[in-house]
Amino acid sequence: MNYKTHMNGGILGSIYLTSQMSNIELLPVSIFIGGSILGSLLPDIDHKSSYIGKKAKPVSRVINKLAGHRQLFHSPLLYLILYLVATYNIKDTYKLTFINGLFLGIGSHLVLDSLTVGGIPWFYPLSKKKISLGKIKTNSQLEFTFCGILIFVNIVILLDLLRITSIFTFTQH
Repeated sequence: MNYKTHMNGGILGSIYLTSQMSNIELLPVSIFIGGSILGSLLPDIDHKSSYIGKKAKPVSRVINKLAGHRQLFHSPLLYLILYLVATYNIKDTYKLTFINGLFLGIGSHLVLDSLTVGGIPWFYPLSKKKISLGKIKTNSQLEFTFCGILIFVNIVILLDLLRITSIFTFTQH
């Protein structure tokens, strides 16, 4: 998947979860969504031609040389361990909100990459076998259509959150 699809997947996850909460405050929601957007791009740091890889070329090159693309940095097990380490003993609400958003975005990235023909190694490092749950090719017409649907759903939920319209009523009014 390309970065636009990943970003919209991260946004969808975060604004949908936000829509299910009551007493929404702007700062924590912004921190959560920001973390989710960053997280939705982060796993592709292992590919020097990716959006985030281009922004951090030296880091991306080293990671790619050491770990390859869609291996360690596309391993749910790695992120589960990192999440447990990152959240252990954190008391600051804003830091925890950011970390939760970050890992939600990472999770959305992994799910979306599972829908591609290449898949991801869900059980890496126990198994390098990549599992594909879909037939989407990166930058194909199908991906562009899928991204358009994500954008549409994001707009609908956002309009609902802002109480502008309630087409599907995602929030409790």
